[in-house]
Amino acid sequence: MGRSDRRGHRDGQAGGRQLDEEPPASPHRIFKITEIQRQEVAKALRYIDESRRAIQEQQNPANREIIRELKTSADRIFDLMNELEEI
Repeated sequence: MGRSDRRGHRDGQAGGRQLDEEPPASPHRIFKITEIQRQEVAKALRYIDESRRAIQEQQNPANREIIRELKTSADRIFDLMNELEEI
């Protein structure tokens, strides 16, 4: 099967993707989060916690690692959200 004369999306310049913007000079990045977004994160954390409890109630030893990872992940996200500085 031959190639058509159309250019594909990968037929551009060789060398991979080029970034349009320079990375910030500071190693710290600044993010803004609205109260609505913060509430959405809290809602997701509650869902993770409820799921962890439901799995835990099954008392299946095979789920111990999953339970531990769900709790650790939710705790870490909560801690990171609390550490965000207000702009």
